[in-house]
Amino acid sequence: TMAGEKAGLNDDKEVKERVAAMKRRIVAETYLDRQIDKIVTEDALKKRYEEFVKTNEPENEVHARHILLKTEDDAKAVIKELDDGADFAELAKEKSTGPSGPNGGDLGFFTHEQMVPEFADAAFKMEPGTYSKEPVKTQFGWHVIKVEETKKGEQPTFEEKRQELAAEMTQEAYKKIIADLR
Repeated sequence: TMAGEKAGLNDDKEVKERVAAMKRRIVAETYLDRQIDKIVTEDALKKRYEEFVKTNEPENEVHARHILLKTEDDAKAVIKELDDGADFAELAKEKSTGPSGPNGGDLGFFTHEQMVPEFADAAFKMEPGTYSKEPVKTQFGWHVIKVEETKKGEQPTFEEKRQELAAEMTQEAYKKIIADLR
């Protein structure tokens, strides 16, 4: 800075233009930030959260295991072994071609949306502790599914949802402010 000042750049035309441009930008950003802060308040966020809770059903979840096989006949053979008392997790380790095979076919908890429709439809109809009596076909092959447990969906808390809602509202406020200015 000192060298630039010694060289007389404080009064340089280019420096003055760049300072003025920077000042305009800072003024515009500060204006936008303050307008957004007036719109995206704690109360507004809470109101948005309440609307979210009213209009979004919490998603139920299922904890399942599966054994993925290449053919329907392979899947039927596995169902027969299960009918004869074989252990599901052991069969999954032994026979499943899916990546979850080594850990007993365990898929953990999932919502309907997280699985391919055919698989989800079957799993969500089953009772905990039961396995599919017919193979379930998807694009990945033939599945034998065992449902371990089901969980009622819960709404995310305000704190869990806060950041997402704030981002959404900020975006909307920004667009509205710009549109109003135009």
